[in-house]
Amino acid sequence: MKKTLPHLIFNSAEVYSMEHDYAKSHGGSSFMLMERAGEAVFRKILEIKPDVKTVFIFAGSGNNGGDGYIAARLLLERGIDVSLFATSPARANSEAETAYKRYLAAGGRVYTSLPSESANADIVVDALLGTGLKSDIRAPYDRFIEFINKLNAIKISIDVPSGLNADTGVVSSDCVIADYTLCMLALKTGLFTADAVDYTGEVSYESLSFDTLPYYKKLSADEGGPYLPCLNRYYENIIEDLPLRLKSANKGDCGKILIIAGAFGMGGASMLCGIGALRGGGGLIKIATDARNFSAINAYAPELMTVDFDNASELGKALSWADVVAIGPGLTQNERATYLFDMVTKFDKCVVYDADALNLMAATKNFNFLQKKILTPHPGEAARLLNTTVEKIHDDRFDACYRLWQKYGGVVLLKGAGTIVCDGVHLTLINEGSPAMASGGMGDLLTGLIASLLAQGASLNTAAVVGCCVHGRAGLMCGSDNGVIGTKAGDLALYIRRLVNGF
Repeated sequence: MKKTLPHLIFNSAEVYSMEHDYAKSHGGSSFMLMERAGEAVFRKILEIKPDVKTVFIFAGSGNNGGDGYIAARLLLERGIDVSLFATSPARANSEAETAYKRYLAAGGRVYTSLPSESANADIVVDALLGTGLKSDIRAPYDRFIEFINKLNAIKISIDVPSGLNADTGVVSSDCVIADYTLCMLALKTGLFTADAVDYTGEVSYESLSFDTLPYYKKLSADEGGPYLPCLNRYYENIIEDLPLRLKSANKGDCGKILIIAGAFGMGGASMLCGIGALRGGGGLIKIATDARNFSAINAYAPELMTVDFDNASELGKALSWADVVAIGPGLTQNERATYLFDMVTKFDKCVVYDADALNLMAATKNFNFLQKKILTPHPGEAARLLNTTVEKIHDDRFDACYRLWQKYGGVVLLKGAGTIVCDGVHLTLINEGSPAMASGGMGDLLTGLIASLLAQGASLNTAAVVGCCVHGRAGLMCGSDNGVIGTKAGDLALYIRRLVNGF
């Protein structure tokens, strides 16, 4: 379960710039990078199946295909039965053509038609399309992809599965369903979000001895540039940002949190939010909710204090008392909810907006751009906030998250497969999560967890990123231990407790 991928991540335009700069400094050629990539594919094949007997490689006409030709040559020289099927000849006067000619010189053969449907191999390598795909798959690539997916073999995609948009993670038509994706030179933004998680399999990385750090620094310094630098975050690389607790600490030192949530009949949302705050380490938690929820909350977790959100005097005192406010889970969008929302927009400390609070923000256009806040929309809420469709949000989640930040300020956390966080300085991709988390209440738990991290002194961005990583890893662990079907939000609570303690 431990992850070791790099923490820097780039889009295809940035990767193209890297390749261009490499070629410029190496006599106009990037063939050495292609050679290293092909060698990496060869090693990966032997790592996955040391006793491999037969390999099919499906190659396109571009650089991705060139990587495939080099891997095929090395397999051939190793005495392994390799068959290479090409969509079309390698592009003339290209590095791919050089790789193609060397493969032929080593005794290799290139087939221009697909093998019979009864044919099979131990391992199949997808070297059809690389990072440049921006449209639907066209012939003959559609037939090749369909054939690859029918094969009963281990499938390795080079760089990205063919058919996947390397920037957005969107699949618009056909796409190879890989067991392994071997990413070259730099991690691509589209590998971990949107549709990608259903196609990439296990993602690994080869740097090709290329240093991407200068490009990250350049992006960070270029405030007027077209792209924000992007970070890849998962539990192992946020451990140092977990809250610390002094031996002398008391409950007041660990933060006071007010959760405004839970209309009558929706009290469970307030409870899950409260449990997220408790297990995340918050010192004192009050829930402002419908008074009819009190007895259920007290029975569920007596550590949670309650306030009647219809009592203006008590609510005002609770707001003055709190270090952090979380608002929205199960709140509904009635007149009372609007009144509560309006009160919180004037709060001069940190606020986490979720669920119905986001819907109210979209509907009323009432928000304080400069307020210290975190917005936690799922795609439907994001679409309402931007007055667009869920499909448009899905088409480019990075752009949607950035536009939400531009419009609303603070820190924006766009939930979904491959959650994205934007603080206006960085985009951060959260490389955690599990299909076990596809059930109600998970977002309520996350809101409470993030509020607890804020209350313990984390910055807005750190609270959002660390909260998402802990929450996603908790879901992964819970699903691994108990199965991904039938998991409920409350099941994650004890895993969250373990993870915020660093184990």
